[in-house]
Amino acid sequence: MTWPLLVLRADDAARMSRLHMRSFDDPWSAVAFRGMLLDTTILSLGIEIDGELAGFVTAQTVAGEADILTVATAPEHRRKGLAASLIRALVSRLGERGIARITLEVAEDNAGARALYAAEGFTVDGHRPRYYTAGRDVPVDAILMSRKLGV
Repeated sequence: MTWPLLVLRADDAARMSRLHMRSFDDPWSAVAFRGMLLDTTILSLGIEIDGELAGFVTAQTVAGEADILTVATAPEHRRKGLAASLIRALVSRLGERGIARITLEVAEDNAGARALYAAEGFTVDGHRPRYYTAGRDVPVDAILMSRKLGV
């Protein structure tokens, strides 16, 4: 299934924050999202379902590369392909901008996200020990992943 994509703007910050709060133990504030979205190096794409923001991806571009900062999907819309659609759209748009490589970090214990990124062509580059702490009794490593574009 495909959904119409939105390019998210500073006016979308509050609803992005609300969705992020439903998705993560250490959510970002509307103020943080607004500041990011005012930055010209940020690209954020979203999908609405029934007028509500159901998912989004945010990336920052620097020196010919991009880093995925966050991906969030509403719990009731998970496992429907939204995150994969967002990642594919992001890859396409960044490729059109001449970006050569996309990087990201994902919690080692987030098997679903790791599988999604692997299915979308990302490979493991390394680990960042004890990086994730929010909502955990024991810190978890970040898995560093990347994907080359235009190859």
